[in-house]
Amino acid sequence: MGKGKSMGMGKSMGMGKSRGMGQDRYMSSYEPLGDREADTGARHAEDQAVARFLQSVSDMAFKAGPLGIELTHLDVAGRTFAFREMPEADPRGLAGAAGAVPVDDAERGEMLWVPDPASPAWAHLAWLVRELPFLHTFREYGPEGGPELCGVDAPSREWADVLVAHRGERWRVRVALEGRTEPIEFPGMVIGELFGAGGHRERVVKGAPNLVDSGI
Repeated sequence: MGKGKSMGMGKSMGMGKSRGMGQDRYMSSYEPLGDREADTGARHAEDQAVARFLQSVSDMAFKAGPLGIELTHLDVAGRTFAFREMPEADPRGLAGAAGAVPVDDAERGEMLWVPDPASPAWAHLAWLVRELPFLHTFREYGPEGGPELCGVDAPSREWADVLVAHRGERWRVRVALEGRTEPIEFPGMVIGELFGAGGHRERVVKGAPNLVDSGI
């Protein structure tokens, strides 16, 4: 038989009772709540640092794209990224679903400048990267919890893979960049809910284990 008791003042205490050799023996455990609060604070700080990193990469992709220099890879843990120079820049102009998109980073960062579907691939990729920090808010979603963001691979203008880790496995979540008929909307939320509910397994691409067609 056992019972637990929680106490205020930043502490938690558990108590258990066992019987043996004609005696009652009492055992207790003690854990400061402050350790858990510190862990939460550290995770929040790391999430904020990742968000700043992704925003910076998004801004660079936005400015370099019209010059034919396009993002190909980013790694969250190592805070590294890579661009490539394309044979020629995409001649299509960027159109925002809600109107003109500001060139200034600070001004653009304050608005939802989601690109129109007909916009060039570099614009969709810059927007995708900008939105991925929202994935952090879905860690506790659903029965399985959301995944951890690891990075992005964009080997061509056709698509990008969002790299995530979930329950001990690595996954690639594919997002189309070309031929879109709808804007990329709330990708962090879509990926978080998909994995948290366990629906990602139903969307695995045939013949490509751990590659998920996100439908984004």
